[in-house]
Amino acid sequence: MNSKIAELAQRYVPEMIAARRHLHMHPELAHEETETQAYVINFLNNLGIENHVLAGTGVVGLIQGAHPGKTVLLRADMDALPIDEQADVEYKSLVAGKMHACGHDGHTAGLLGAAMILNELKDELHGNVKLMFQPAEETDGGALPMIEEGLLTNPQVDAAFGLHLAGHEPYGTVKVKYGAMYGAPDEFKIKIIGRGGHAASPEQTIDPISIAIQFIQNCQYIFTRRLDPIKPALVSFTTIHAGEGLNVIPDICEIGGTIRTLYPDSREQASTYIQETLASICKLNGADYEFEFMPSYPPLINDDAMTAFAHKSLEAQFGKEIVSELEFPTLGAEDFAYLNLNVPSSYYNVGIWSEGEEEPIHHHPKFAWNDEILETTSASLAIIAYDYLNQ
Repeated sequence: MNSKIAELAQRYVPEMIAARRHLHMHPELAHEETETQAYVINFLNNLGIENHVLAGTGVVGLIQGAHPGKTVLLRADMDALPIDEQADVEYKSLVAGKMHACGHDGHTAGLLGAAMILNELKDELHGNVKLMFQPAEETDGGALPMIEEGLLTNPQVDAAFGLHLAGHEPYGTVKVKYGAMYGAPDEFKIKIIGRGGHAASPEQTIDPISIAIQFIQNCQYIFTRRLDPIKPALVSFTTIHAGEGLNVIPDICEIGGTIRTLYPDSREQASTYIQETLASICKLNGADYEFEFMPSYPPLINDDAMTAFAHKSLEAQFGKEIVSELEFPTLGAEDFAYLNLNVPSSYYNVGIWSEGEEEPIHHHPKFAWNDEILETTSASLAIIAYDYLNQ
């Protein structure tokens, strides 16, 4: 165990909690994180850490070690959600309709804590630590714009690490994941164009609702029979709308939903098969259609070598009873995936579910957690970066 990092993480808990609670009380939605950005910049300036703005409301900090070497990136997301907070906490959101309900306030505060620790130890570092404070994870994603604007250059990033606070994992545990961890959350909109008419004379119509039902049922066949069952894939139809009158067959039925996949080949196949099925069913029934596919984040697939490195580093710092492998991936989404596509990277979870308490549910108005966990999050990020640069 690196006792210096452990001691510094413990020492800086009050500063991290203060930062987390300030951010929690002043939540900002995706691409609106101007006050959060200013807070982070001021925090880094007070530490004497070089920083600059990127991708509108993002911030990049740079800790330069005393010795030459590689550059490791640590990432935190900063945006909140459009939710009215109902949690009974003294630092409740002061902004109506906005809340940190996914732990991004903790991610940001934890990275600020890691910055304090590593800045204190910069004379021992062989290389640089790049600090990525990212906007807009909850919407269209801020990671890719930051990458496109030069995040991974000057100096060139050699590896990247990040974490997520996990409401379903026991408090204080650390879970690493080899391979696929998060899915690709693609979305689609469909318009089935038939011919409306009187409900008493369906033979004179091309019923878009009946066609929609056929299509939805056939999609279940795609996901259970045409895609590899070993590779998780899911389609969920979440909106359907057609007509207003109870005695009128409408002209149009609109459907929307999401496709979740863990692997690139399944992702490509799923969208292709769905569109082929839609075209066939509409042709069979004499209908037209419009299909809009909206690709989102790629699946997050951790680099095995970086995951093994993080696993070893975290285990040495916290012990085998704290650090273990995450058993299953999730079909949730995380735009840290763009870092995985560009540099060897690994993402991991830190548990916040306290024994005897109700499990914190992400994106819920009562989402709350014990912010003493920031000692673990900051130390985990710091030890990985420290060990990576000094290996």
